Amino acid sequence: MNYTEEQVRNEVMKELLHAPAGRLTTTQLIARLSARLPIAGKDAQIAQGRSDTYFSQKVRNTVSHRNQATGLQFRELADYDADEESWTLTKMGRSHAANL
Repeated sequence: MNYTEEQVRNEVMKELLHAPAGRLTTTQLIARLSARLPIAGKDAQIAQGRSDTYFSQKVRNTVSHRNQATGLQFRELADYDADEESWTLTKMGRSHAANL
């Protein structure tokens, strides 16, 4: 199965909802999602010119796309702390994640 960017964003939100202290780094999110979700097909392959998989790149895209229309931060569902390289759900994000 290859995950869409939207599916990955939803899975990120689910992980954040149950995270200790409600905060996870991008690295922690990649590790948790890779352990929980079946990663196969192209998502499991190393991305061309990179050292990580297509799936991990989709998780990283939550950061690089955070202020775009579909981004978690733009939609006020989560806040990204660049210094800590971590995500925290907003109140609206917790409500949204609980219904996923």
